[in-house]
Amino acid sequence: MGESDNVKCAECGSSFNRMFLMGKQGNANVCPMCGGKLTGEEEHPDWITWYYYQYIGTNSCILRDNPADLEKRIDLKLIQEFKAPPESECGLDEVKRILRTYVPDAFLETPKPEICCPLCGSTEFTILNRGYSVWTGFLGSGKVKRVCNRCKREF
Repeated sequence: MGESDNVKCAECGSSFNRMFLMGKQGNANVCPMCGGKLTGEEEHPDWITWYYYQYIGTNSCILRDNPADLEKRIDLKLIQEFKAPPESECGLDEVKRILRTYVPDAFLETPKPEICCPLCGSTEFTILNRGYSVWTGFLGSGKVKRVCNRCKREF
């Protein structure tokens, strides 16, 4: 990554990804908008490189401002490398917002799974104490049980 990823047109001020231009037109030196010369200047030279990793085997992710050694950290997989301001300048929420321009579902709140009856699928249930049993006495009486309001099954 010696060369910057973004190039800017000196004529019209448009900014493009260098790898995109190489793939589309085979030349990253000419602006596709106006035909002007492209320079390797970054739009935000004070921004740093951030790394968005996922733990292998889970849905947990981590955001770091320094690269991890993936040869030693075999539990991590690099998802996205991107430029954003340092955390001290704007806060981590702004960095996550910029990351979502590359990975739309990054760090979004996942809805809590609804508990439902395994027999009928109803999400309406009542939580009751187990109470006393003829067979077990008071063993397990402090535990709770869920009873489906539709089919009356305990789960």
